[in-house]
Amino acid sequence: MNVRFYFSATTLARVLLPYIIDRGPSYGKDLTPGLREPDNPDAGRKKIVVEFSSPNLGKEFDGSHLRSTIIGAYIASLYEEMGWDVVRMNFLGDWGMHIGLLAVGWSRFGSEEDFQADPLRHLLDVYAQIEKLFKPEQEAAKKLRNEHQDSSAIESEGISGERNVFFRKMEDGDPDALALWKRFREVCIPKYTDLYARLNIKFDDYSGESDVSNETVAEVEAILTEKGVYEEIDGAWALDFKKCGSGGLGSSILRYRSGTTSYLLRDICAVLERSRKYSFDKMIYVVSAKQNQHFAQIFKALELMGHSDLVEKLEHVSFGKVQGLSAKEGSSGLLLGDILDQCQSAISRLLEVDPANTQEFQGGDRLRVSDALGGISLMAQDLSMRRGGNFQFDIAKMATTEGWTGIALEESYAKLSTKLNGAAIDRHELESTDYSLFEEKQAYTDVLRLLAQFPGIVKSSLKPLESSTILALLYRIVDSLQLVWDEEAEDGSLQAGGSQQVLAQLAFYQSVRQVLENGMRMVGLVPMTT
Repeated sequence: MNVRFYFSATTLARVLLPYIIDRGPSYGKDLTPGLREPDNPDAGRKKIVVEFSSPNLGKEFDGSHLRSTIIGAYIASLYEEMGWDVVRMNFLGDWGMHIGLLAVGWSRFGSEEDFQADPLRHLLDVYAQIEKLFKPEQEAAKKLRNEHQDSSAIESEGISGERNVFFRKMEDGDPDALALWKRFREVCIPKYTDLYARLNIKFDDYSGESDVSNETVAEVEAILTEKGVYEEIDGAWALDFKKCGSGGLGSSILRYRSGTTSYLLRDICAVLERSRKYSFDKMIYVVSAKQNQHFAQIFKALELMGHSDLVEKLEHVSFGKVQGLSAKEGSSGLLLGDILDQCQSAISRLLEVDPANTQEFQGGDRLRVSDALGGISLMAQDLSMRRGGNFQFDIAKMATTEGWTGIALEESYAKLSTKLNGAAIDRHELESTDYSLFEEKQAYTDVLRLLAQFPGIVKSSLKPLESSTILALLYRIVDSLQLVWDEEAEDGSLQAGGSQQVLAQLAFYQSVRQVLENGMRMVGLVPMTT
């Protein structure tokens, strides 16, 4: 709906409010981008795979994983609101050398009791301990490589040798090795699922590097060999991008000296397998800018293999660093639960010490409310930033009723619900109701104009995938709405005008609440019901 702002405020209200109410959850959506044939909805929707979060078993859930989780949830939600058939994929780092190292650590430091009590924490503790013992070997091998000397002796002995042997057993299908790996994976996924639920995030596919088949690996290696870009270097096999005119991508190992596969090789294979499984029209990787070269290598490798058409469907959506995150003193590292608990505790303190300014959230289950608000505040803080910049994790700014925060959005949404108080609006009466109050009160008009901009803002955010543009509009609505409430407080209550003006005011509240709800859902936030 394109509303010309030279309309009078009365005309704008008369046209816009019924329009928003009629469309309800659909206001602001444009389903045509997701249709295979825009003129023929029966032809079905396009399919998109969004890969995001993707933590590594045994390792920290660091800032890159956190931003990937939040931004990925936003991208998946936005595409879904735009009519696409969305597959939310969590591509776990559940295979590779680090799993071999984790297994070596388990043999030294593993505890069944601690694992059952808190598997994510215990595996992180185990990994941190074995990594500390392994570090001198890593540094010695790196020193030799930097001096152009053979490091194979170091890498085949000690912890490095044990790691390589275990991972080779995994790839060879050794029952005992696979049984231990399977235990780690199967216990950790439900724990992650519970943690993501605290952010109202669900995944359709908990895939992982372990899912890549030997057949696809053999297929990729055969094609690259045939193309003349796969060569043996010091016992390992590497893809030499310099030979195909992409010198900036260097040369990258696909199969190590031990015969095991690399992360890059498995990622190349995963693209082919996902394409065959989902027949996707688009796939987006939501991964830190630190991996720009990695994805450039994947795309180039697929192009060399003759899959240029597939590469055109792929996109790496990157983002900047996270600053301000830190693990608990004395702990082995950071987990998602630690981050969420920090947010929950900060919100809980706010609700306790400032009940007057958080009255919309008082009276419910304090733990449930503070946990939900904590997750929303965390996500809103990140999504309010441009994703290319660095995100400053700031509890103090997050846990406040002042400024552009997730709490501000939820507070306004809750207050609108309170003012509506379940009122039913007779749609037919809206045609003849009295909208003159919008002519008399500039604050109402300012909000109306922002509501009218919502569909255009949503549409403009799809290509750059910048959540901050949508959130900025929502925050402007909240700011302007406060001026409306200030005016109401000065000149009386909702019932100050006649019944027709009351109806117009209720339609206004319902429309504003609908836009806030639609906008929040488009960026992956869920409006709370206290």
